[in-house]
Amino acid sequence: MKLNLYSFSIMRGGAGLAAKKFKTLSENILRSSVLIVCQDSASGFQFFKRLISFALLKLQFDGNPIKHSLNLFSYGPVLNSFKNLEKLHHIHWINNDTLSVFDFDKIPAGSIITLHDEWLYCGAEHCYNVKDENLDFVNGYFFLKKGTLGIHWNYIIWKIKLKKLSYRSDLIYTVPSTWMLERAKRSLILRNADVRLLPNPIDTDVFCPVTFNFLKKYRRKLGLSVDDFVLCYGAVGGKASYYKGSHLLEEALRILHKSISEINSKKIKIVIFGGKWKGTKESFGFKTYSLGHIANPAELALLYASIDCVVVPSLVESFGQVAAESMACGTPVVSFDCSGLKDIVIDGATGLLAQNYSADDLAAKLKIILMMSSTERKALGKKGREHVVNNFSYSVIEDQYKSIINDAALLKKQTVIPK
Repeated sequence: MKLNLYSFSIMRGGAGLAAKKFKTLSENILRSSVLIVCQDSASGFQFFKRLISFALLKLQFDGNPIKHSLNLFSYGPVLNSFKNLEKLHHIHWINNDTLSVFDFDKIPAGSIITLHDEWLYCGAEHCYNVKDENLDFVNGYFFLKKGTLGIHWNYIIWKIKLKKLSYRSDLIYTVPSTWMLERAKRSLILRNADVRLLPNPIDTDVFCPVTFNFLKKYRRKLGLSVDDFVLCYGAVGGKASYYKGSHLLEEALRILHKSISEINSKKIKIVIFGGKWKGTKESFGFKTYSLGHIANPAELALLYASIDCVVVPSLVESFGQVAAESMACGTPVVSFDCSGLKDIVIDGATGLLAQNYSADDLAAKLKIILMMSSTERKALGKKGREHVVNNFSYSVIEDQYKSIINDAALLKKQTVIPK
């Protein structure tokens, strides 16, 4: 059995990097090469189509700061690849007009569709508004909605997806967290679908603890002392994305600075990565080191393993890649008690969970971990690595993925897509 894998990109973005990992796993399982269909080398005409979708999207305002996508057009090579019914098809990141909502009925029977966010069962939004308690993806979108101005794309796109997908029993959907699993199964679009849990794999051979000598060497390279308490935060475009919670972290750091002594303030150093700026400055009373974008996983792993704590202040994470990778390196995590992070951060065992979206409680949890002895933090880190190895390592996820591939192959043989 051969497999085609689809993703807007495999070079960037969390979904793209996850798709690349599943390429490796599928090649191990099938013992054959996997064809990747992506837009990394797409033409200018395809980019023009994306611009049209992007421009039309601007005709809606719904107060939700998360990214929205219309997906009005398909990338030609995707539809051409769908015609090969002898292969299995694993569909990952289909936004940026990789696969049009109008072509969802062309997805071959027995395909695997992996959700990296909530877009597939919502409207145009990639994550449902955390401030909206009326879950439209569960109760149904209506054409008129309070707070939505202009063309109500959320309703239109949701309606098309509902028509194209809700009847199909010949597809297998996967989600990376129990939080998403529960929400997907409640949604009107996927309520009767086969939805399964399949977390993103973590390379625990790359993301692993380092010796004390490596730690000293790396800290010295950054201008840090082994006696410093180093707090790390990382997110691609973190400040640009409201749901990454940088605004809450900044407020928490201001609160933390006011609540501790001057000695402890000088002891705390903050390292951030994922942005474009590199350099050193004072932020919120603490010396801050910005490392910019880190593309090399081994370098990122060394950073995680050489610090005392990683803070993930996200309001929503479909999985929690940063949390899982840092814990694999033996570094405890502080985050909010929300979304996919609840699968990864076990309060008091692998890290600390703050009350949802409370900067005050986030500051309190950071202070607790600051005041811990190094022995206590190492104990959290050890349990954190064990948790990641036991639940998210390549060997564990490969076994789960193999079962899904086998079921998809069987489903493909048994199913005929309704006309």
